[in-house]
Amino acid sequence: MYYRRKPFDLNKFDWFVGSHWPKGIIRSKGVLYFSNNRDMSYLFETAGTQKNLTQAGYWCATAPENELKQMMENDPLLRRDWDPDYGDRLIKLVFIGQNLNADAIIAQLDDCLAE
Repeated sequence: MYYRRKPFDLNKFDWFVGSHWPKGIIRSKGVLYFSNNRDMSYLFETAGTQKNLTQAGYWCATAPENELKQMMENDPLLRRDWDPDYGDRLIKLVFIGQNLNADAIIAQLDDCLAE
C-alpha cells in the first residue's frame, strides 16, 4: 500500500504511468489528487495494461466552513483522519502483482509528488 498526504504532480505521474509502470503489477486501485487541482479527488484503477483515471468528486476540505463543521460532527472518521495542512486530501493506492519491488515502486511514486 502507498499512502501520502502531499499531492502528485500530474506530469510526473503521467510520465511514470505511461513510460515506467512496473510490469509485475496486475491490478492497482486507489484515490489520489494532483497539485494543479487540489480540490478534485480521482479514482485510479489499473487491470493489466488498462489504466483509468476518473474524477471522484471534491474533497470535504473544499466545503464551506459551516458545511464542513456539520460533516465533522456527523462523521467521526473524517474528524479522526483530518490533517491540519491537507484536510481529507490524500493519496492511497494498493497494488497486486507478482515479483513486485515495493521499495522501488514507493520510490518511483515519491518522485511523482509535487515539490
